[in-house]
Amino acid sequence: MALTVKVPAQFEEIFAEAERRVGEYFSSMRRDPTQGVINIAGERYILVRGESIFITLRDKMTTDFGREVAESFLYDLAKTLGRGDAQRFAEKMGLSDPVHKLSAGPVHFSHTGWAFVDILPESRPSPDRDYFLVYDHPNTFESASYQSKNMRSEHPVCLFSAGYSAGWCSFSFGLNLDAREIQCLARGDPHCRFVMAPADRIEERIREYLSSAK
Repeated sequence: MALTVKVPAQFEEIFAEAERRVGEYFSSMRRDPTQGVINIAGERYILVRGESIFITLRDKMTTDFGREVAESFLYDLAKTLGRGDAQRFAEKMGLSDPVHKLSAGPVHFSHTGWAFVDILPESRPSPDRDYFLVYDHPNTFESASYQSKNMRSEHPVCLFSAGYSAGWCSFSFGLNLDAREIQCLARGDPHCRFVMAPADRIEERIREYLSSAK
């Protein structure tokens, strides 16, 4: 049973194997402050304070360009990073099956401090237009930043978490997927909950999910 991700029973074996392999990857981490280097499995990593990459950057961009442009940019940036990381990780781990590529993502997410991932049973990750994923991130760095400052948002704030996971899954399944946060702890909701589907069906899937959840 995996400890760094929560998944429906039918996926437990796949994700437990992903946890083992990703754990081995991160166990190779070496830090050398005398050279300004953090190295994991031959890859250069950097540490960035969560509040800096989210609140400080977002607030500056919102002031300069408006909320809609700022949020679109941050989401697209995270989606690009997620797609690139998924491709590189699949190459290093020799992964080819879409679900196995996906399985490495949430574990990688936990190891890098983005959030824990809880994939809900109604999810149907398939390599076609019926792809559908519902998942919670119980402790995203975005919502945690808000809560640590006793801040409250009028709308969901976990743009990096949504974009990065959409990018990772888009590469894994060879689809253009988008993710939307429909509930957010920073807004006072009980979860940070996301729906992911093909980009041209995301609004439809959100409506269907919200209707069935009533």
